[in-house]
Amino acid sequence: MGSWWRSRDMKYVSLILSEDAAHECVHNLGELSALQFTDLNPEQTAFQRRYVNYVKRCDELERKLRFILKEIEAFGLQISSTSHTYEMETTTSKTTASRYVRELKCLLYPTSDLRSSALLLDTLEAELEEYETQLLELNTYSNELTHKYNEKVEFQECLEKGRKFLAAEADGASSKLDTVNPLSSAYGAPAISEDGMQPLLADASRGHSGLASGGFKHVIEGEMKFSSTVGILKADEKSRFERMLFRSTRGNCFARFAEVERPIADAATGRPEFKIVFIVFFKSEVISAIINKICDAFGARQYPVPDHLTLGNASQLGLIVRETTSELADAREVLLKNRELRLALCSRLARRYSEWKAVVLREKAIYHVLNLFRADVSGMLRGEGWIVASAEVDARTLISQTHAAMDLAGASMLSQVPLPWPVPPTSFDVNEFTYAFQEFVDTYGVPRYKEINPALFTAVTFPFLFGMMYGDIGHGACILLGGIYLLITHPAYRRCVSSAGENEMLGGVYASRYMLITMGLCAIYVGFVYNDCFSLALALFDSGYLWEGSKGSVAGSVDGGAEANLSAPYGSTGSIYPFGVDPAWHISSNELLFFNSMKMKTAVIFGVVQMTGGIFLKGLNALYFGDRAVFWLEFMPMIIFDFCLFVYMAVLIFTKWAINWDRRQLMGSCGIDGLTFDQRPCSDGDSLKHKCALNFGGETGGCAPPNLINQLINIALNPGVVDEPMYSGQGSAQSALLAIAFLSVPVLLLGKPVYIYFQHASQPASASQPISTQIEMDQDSTSSEDPKSKEVHSFSEVLIHQCIETIEFVLGMVSNTASYLRLWALSLAHTELAQVFWEKIMRTAINANSIFFVFVAYSTFAVRYFGVLVLQCKLACV
Repeated sequence: MGSWWRSRDMKYVSLILSEDAAHECVHNLGELSALQFTDLNPEQTAFQRRYVNYVKRCDELERKLRFILKEIEAFGLQISSTSHTYEMETTTSKTTASRYVRELKCLLYPTSDLRSSALLLDTLEAELEEYETQLLELNTYSNELTHKYNEKVEFQECLEKGRKFLAAEADGASSKLDTVNPLSSAYGAPAISEDGMQPLLADASRGHSGLASGGFKHVIEGEMKFSSTVGILKADEKSRFERMLFRSTRGNCFARFAEVERPIADAATGRPEFKIVFIVFFKSEVISAIINKICDAFGARQYPVPDHLTLGNASQLGLIVRETTSELADAREVLLKNRELRLALCSRLARRYSEWKAVVLREKAIYHVLNLFRADVSGMLRGEGWIVASAEVDARTLISQTHAAMDLAGASMLSQVPLPWPVPPTSFDVNEFTYAFQEFVDTYGVPRYKEINPALFTAVTFPFLFGMMYGDIGHGACILLGGIYLLITHPAYRRCVSSAGENEMLGGVYASRYMLITMGLCAIYVGFVYNDCFSLALALFDSGYLWEGSKGSVAGSVDGGAEANLSAPYGSTGSIYPFGVDPAWHISSNELLFFNSMKMKTAVIFGVVQMTGGIFLKGLNALYFGDRAVFWLEFMPMIIFDFCLFVYMAVLIFTKWAINWDRRQLMGSCGIDGLTFDQRPCSDGDSLKHKCALNFGGETGGCAPPNLINQLINIALNPGVVDEPMYSGQGSAQSALLAIAFLSVPVLLLGKPVYIYFQHASQPASASQPISTQIEMDQDSTSSEDPKSKEVHSFSEVLIHQCIETIEFVLGMVSNTASYLRLWALSLAHTELAQVFWEKIMRTAINANSIFFVFVAYSTFAVRYFGVLVLQCKLACV
């Protein structure tokens, strides 16, 4: 736990490696997960680095792997891992991840030695290039075959529908098919006859018709011969296609449509679509050109269906249909063979994809690190970086062993760089339990090197504050069971990740499994304190109150308006409920007022404790770093301001809880003998201040419980005046505390800048700069630049920086205190909503004395409870 209290000790070291062994050294050092290299080539761009070509090759390999993955997913195959996959024990264990990658490399190249790393990319490139070429060729053949097959399917549909068109025309059964030009009447076109046919030309005179009574057949046989075109079109384009034909040809065409019963694949895209077959009859070549342009515009494909007179020959038409059917069967068989080849290839690739992916990512990461090294001497590389102090010996051993295995003994060195160092990075040693809390804190900010880690306290305070908002035994048990389920199924999830890849959202849920368990436990504990289980009180012990009809506990019946009395004298053991809230409060008329007061005050107390603890952490950090200016001129004013206002507010709450107000109110009453508690004469008309024996001042003299909200507001708005005091001299004490709090603000604002100014002025002139000071604005930087070259800031900038910090602190203390009231607000909303669900759904059903009604009501109650209170309220609390 020591490495989680503060960052692990870090050392700034320099590495000198042989260029031949640098790759393997970086790989082995990566398994330690204890180094962070700094960039020794900041002046170079990414394209000027020594190993940029290797990085580009890795990028190209990643592109090929993405293409292979796309093909694998197209068949719905799952990525499987090797049977020797090393299961990572934790989500943050880089050591086990590197070990996993090494095992994959050994599986790929079991006979390779350490020097084979230089040939690793060449081997991968050749292998992936071969598989990519095979996939591209098979895909090209598949696309061509699919295109031809889809065209044949469409051609067959055109033949079938064309035969039906002509058969219907010959038999006069045109009513079974759609007719063209639904807008003909709007454009003055000829009207459709009763048999569904429409002449191409309108009657020039009512006594003469371009078509004889025999209809279209008579025209073909005796007077004219029409040309035709057959094609296929998307079904949703039919109306627009009809209108365009009519407008463009001015009604001088005749079109028929028939729907294709089943969706067919589009010849261009391969997507299944519903389509219609059309046949258009026309007379002139000009109209033919217009129709062709319209078909091209709508994406309608025309097929060379023989002329309709030739199609009238049934035997010849049947021969064409049989030939087309045979060609379709052959094309389908070839397509299936092609698909089988692609499926078999993708199955082999799916079994090795995870291996390739891990190796490529590993190689790319190694070359990115090598780009941070500098080649000062030919054949040697020099790198600098931070290493965990406890891992220095292991790192030196790994480097020596790697060079010795490659017959390069003595060509390496790892040594500590002389002080001064750049600002070290922060490194905490986390495990499966602490990982989620550390990530939660890092979301808001990473502590500086050697600062106290707030995640240590967050692991305790966050689940407990959640429990205060979500305090319910039943709902907390649901969260606890969910966390236990994630804990049990985590090994199976890790196996699934190793085979199918990481799911970021699901991985985050599993990473927080221990956090969910602690949140559920705290919610259950606070639920026992609130005595609340699914909005119902639990009578675990005998109540401390008795009323008429009660049976020693909350059992029995009670009439509305009945008065409850203590079962034992106030303050005695018998009057105190053993644990939590007495269940009698859940059935009292002032239940809401009681729980409002209790939860609000509790939220404020815990909020003040947490904020005060944060200020103390600042003081401890200042003492650890030996920064006297921060301790005396920042921490002390902050803690004084906090104690004078906010800690005092918590003290008032405890004071009000500790006072026996029954006795105090007795001290402020007038007895039946006309005497006060201290034997002074009184009357019922006298004020409470006159009758009170305490004489604390104000309007009540200290004999009535105060309204703390008004009292706290008056500390700042009406100093020195306390209408309802709780102790003698409360007004003077509050005025003194307010004055001290106000005086601490200028010290916080001006103390540190003035101290730095005079400290700088007291230095020799040769070692200082006029009216300026050096402050380190960004202590999170890990730059390897000379630490002496710090950014110089003027005194005004230092003052502005301190002014911002002062404003943030003062306003933050007020706003954060108000924010902690969300503990009360969300808890109250959760409880009241649960009661509404119980009263309006379950209690109504129970009073109806119907089993069916109770069953339906419980189903509704359970769904709403789980959806609104367990899930939605949990997200609101988090």
